[in-house]
Amino acid sequence: MDLAGFIFGVDRSRIQRWVKELLPLLEEVLGREVVLPIRRINSVEGFMARFPAVKDVFIDATERPVQRPQNGKAQSEHYSGRKKRHTLKSLVVSDESGQILILPPSKPGRRNDYFRFKQSGVGDVIPPGVAAWVDLGFVGIEKDFPALEVLIPHKKPKNGALTPEQRQENKVISHFRIRVEHSIGRIKRFRSVSDIYRNKGRQLADQFILVAAGLSNYHLRFA
Repeated sequence: MDLAGFIFGVDRSRIQRWVKELLPLLEEVLGREVVLPIRRINSVEGFMARFPAVKDVFIDATERPVQRPQNGKAQSEHYSGRKKRHTLKSLVVSDESGQILILPPSKPGRRNDYFRFKQSGVGDVIPPGVAAWVDLGFVGIEKDFPALEVLIPHKKPKNGALTPEQRQENKVISHFRIRVEHSIGRIKRFRSVSDIYRNKGRQLADQFILVAAGLSNYHLRFA
């Protein structure tokens, strides 16, 4: 805000007011363009009505760093063992073209990707015939969602090795699943969702990533 204030020749408080005034307007416009991801879908029928042509979904999660909370419980909830820092985690569901279809609300980063997937309810609304492509962060999905058509890499057995066929299958899965990683990369081009989030409330951070995903989808429409 100090830098933006210097560039535009105004006080930092004016920049803060602009953010509060303009961000909701940008979200509204992106909603009118039908490029904002869905926050939650409650049924298989709802998924099919919203995304009738989708045959594959690519699922992953991303984390953004946040300032270390002062409250001890909040510190524990936000501390990501994988990132070794305090984070907010967002689950991302994209289609084959890279469009972000579903973006559940951001959550504290302590819990792993698969826990957030189960919590989001996404696995319960993916219709039969739609393949779900995931990485090894979602181990257990085949057992918990037996009706779901899952494509997940083979995990190397303890004290063992993968067969050549399994390694080849893993390579193919990674080749296709990288679409969601590209989608996340397009979101993180926006510094508002990649730099350390220094505000206290999670609502603004969640709004930032929603709008960034909407802008990414809008740009992809004209790519």
